[in-house]
Amino acid sequence: MVTIFDVAKAAGVSKSTASRAISGQGYVSQASKAKVLTAAAKLGYTPSILARQFRGQSTKNIGFIARTYYPAVGELLKYCTNILKKYGYGVTIYFTKDKAEEANILESFRLHALDGLFFVANRNNWSYIDRYTEYGPIVTWRRTDNQKVYSSYIDHYPLYKQILDYIYTEYGEINIGHVLNDSAKNNTKARLRAISEYTKLHPNSDNSWIVYYPEQENAGQQAALNYLTTKQTIDAVIVYSDYVAAEFMSTLRVNGINIPEELKLFGFDNSDFGKFMNISTIDTYLAIQAKNLTNRIICTLEHETFKEITIVPKVVIRQTC
Repeated sequence: MVTIFDVAKAAGVSKSTASRAISGQGYVSQASKAKVLTAAAKLGYTPSILARQFRGQSTKNIGFIARTYYPAVGELLKYCTNILKKYGYGVTIYFTKDKAEEANILESFRLHALDGLFFVANRNNWSYIDRYTEYGPIVTWRRTDNQKVYSSYIDHYPLYKQILDYIYTEYGEINIGHVLNDSAKNNTKARLRAISEYTKLHPNSDNSWIVYYPEQENAGQQAALNYLTTKQTIDAVIVYSDYVAAEFMSTLRVNGINIPEELKLFGFDNSDFGKFMNISTIDTYLAIQAKNLTNRIICTLEHETFKEITIVPKVVIRQTC
């Protein structure tokens, strides 16, 4: 049976350093931690769950994993930490730069340095991640059909269709531009499907101006500059988040474009940015999504019955539309 002493020897560190790296308690340099986790993985070391239970060594710590920061990440973090705090759980925040870094976090989870994982975004595919669900609950708000990873995702196809249908009802077959997220993401694919079907139904509506921005940082500004240089006539633009839509609006206004007089604008998610900038949007009830995800983790760890709260998104129409 592999022991912590074997791991320490293989990693070239002391037993106490190896213990701190695996438990997540106390300082360990990133270099030493990586050596310990790599050695533990190669040796197949797993701390005894039964022994941990006898010693009451649940970490009471949940890993919150994102690729980068943008406002929705902050909102999710606020909602989930408030709920977890009531149950005595803390949160460790990770911003991953690549698959290897994410894999190290998963190994920490396997070694019980974390009790659960909350994925805002993933770098490895879900078939790789789901093998770790045997060590505790893993949840995500991303769209995934993986049966082992709980997801609170909302299908964006009918939501995007709602906005398109509203535009047609109010303004007829006008030309619509689209600022979308990563083209490889399922939500983007769902929106593209809605756009394709809408265009077939309304052939006089030009929907060909489509731009993609995988990260939200500066996406609104870049999309606005792209819009200002296009020779296409665009009457309305739908943007994949209120934050990006707000930056898009601000940049256009600085350049003399009046909204909504010259351009109708729609966001997505009903965040504070949409509220403050008075942008029409879709309310996806982020707080309830976060509550479902966090409650799923807690109920799994506390051996309680999980009851999912049903979410019914809605279109929110404001003056600037």
